[in-house]
Amino acid sequence: MRLALLGGSVEEKAFNTAVGRRIRETRIRAGLTQELLGRQAGLSRGSITNIESGTQAPPLYRLVRIAAALHVQPAELLPQLLPEEAVGLPPRYAADVASVWSDSENLKDTHGQG
Repeated sequence: MRLALLGGSVEEKAFNTAVGRRIRETRIRAGLTQELLGRQAGLSRGSITNIESGTQAPPLYRLVRIAAALHVQPAELLPQLLPEEAVGLPPRYAADVASVWSDSENLKDTHGQG
């Protein structure tokens, strides 16, 4: 799935919603409740609910904690957005997306998966 970049707050909401959807889908596949995921990631169930609904954007460090609790790489929780497509995102998200994708690619190269 590609995320259409529209600009401004609509774009930010679409990105947050896509991240939340991926977290929810991964949580369900892992057989975790929102409460259990929250406990394992050091967050409240309410925060997990807000993140999954797209009303709260997790800072990068929380995204990493959520990914660890779900036993996935942080990049797996991001929408299928290529680094060059992140150019249209608000600067704080573009830098986070580029960083996570870069780290993910480095891990693949290190482990011979690339």
